Amino acid sequence: MTTHEFIGTVSRALGRSTPQAPAPLVYRHSVHTDVMRGLSQDALAKEFVDYSRTIGAHVVETTRSQLPASLIQVVKDSPAGSIVVADDPLLRELGIVRLLRAIAPVQLWDVDGTPAENIKFAEKARIGIAVARMALAESGTVLLFSHAGTGRSVTLLPEATIYIIPQSLIRPRLTQGMAYVQEQQNDLPPCINFVSGPSATSDIELVRVVGVHGPMHVVHMLVTDL
Repeated sequence: MTTHEFIGTVSRALGRSTPQAPAPLVYRHSVHTDVMRGLSQDALAKEFVDYSRTIGAHVVETTRSQLPASLIQVVKDSPAGSIVVADDPLLRELGIVRLLRAIAPVQLWDVDGTPAENIKFAEKARIGIAVARMALAESGTVLLFSHAGTGRSVTLLPEATIYIIPQSLIRPRLTQGMAYVQEQQNDLPPCINFVSGPSATSDIELVRVVGVHGPMHVVHMLVTDL
């Protein structure tokens, strides 16, 4: 249902006539699509890496074959404790949960479990691991879909979060991110998150404080051949 159809349904329920749809907005300029236009995937990846570091995220570049070993090393360098892992096809294929259980208590987000059980474990976990649906070069942002295999608690509640990001999924900026979401409108999950680096705020006297409402430590693991 489009926005206009929704408003029409509400209007009729209230006994009112359906308002006319507004004319499409005509942009005089196209800066929203021009920024980073024409950059190669490697160039977009460099922009993403550079800005990720600017906002306080640690960046690790790896390949698909080296991902398990690289991930284990990142986990060892992160706060010690239990780990919650998103139920993602890539992580299953690489046997990530089995490998991580050799060094820490691990729970795969249980598709068949109750939300309360999954959230309870995530609350106590020190590390959350998830795979991004997309990343945005301009702002070092990661796009996550919360669905049956991974609730938002996987990356929101632990002290540290590790995002696994296929380089081929990096796009220039939020313009392309929202276009992708629009394309998925018939199959959207209950929750979508655009996450830009560690949790932080500068609300009080413009003093930046990290870890206010989410992970204090964020790692972007860029998989260059995916």
